[in-house]
Amino acid sequence: MAEINNLSFWKYFTNFWSWLTLLVFVFAFFYPNQFNGTLSAIAVIYASILGIYVGSKEIARWRNKGYISKHYGEIYVIIWTIVIVAMIITAIFNHQYQLQSEFTATYITILGIFAISQKSKALKHLT
Repeated sequence: MAEINNLSFWKYFTNFWSWLTLLVFVFAFFYPNQFNGTLSAIAVIYASILGIYVGSKEIARWRNKGYISKHYGEIYVIIWTIVIVAMIITAIFNHQYQLQSEFTATYITILGIFAISQKSKALKHLT
C-alpha cells in the first residue's frame, strides 16, 4: 500500500512539473530572452522527476502482477508532440520565434523515457 501511495505522490508531482514545464517553454517561445537560465533548470528538474516517476512505475509493474497502467504516457507524448510541431511550423513561417534547445532536449528525453517504459511493459507481458 505504501508503494501505491508513493506512486500517487510521484504521479501528481510529475503532472504538476509536466504542465509547468510545458507552459514555461510555450511562454519562452513567444517571449524570447525572458527566461534565460531558467529553461535549463526547469528542463533538468522535469527530466529528473519524470525519470523517477516512470522508473518507480516500472518497478511496481514488475513487482506487482495486478498493476494496471492507464496509458497516460501516450497522452503526454501526443500533447508534447503537438506543441513542438506547432512551434516548429510557427518558427519556420515567422522568424521572430525560435525553438529553444532546452525544449528540444526535453522532448527527446520524454520520447526516450516513454520508449524505455514501453519496452519494459512489452518485456513484462512476455514473462
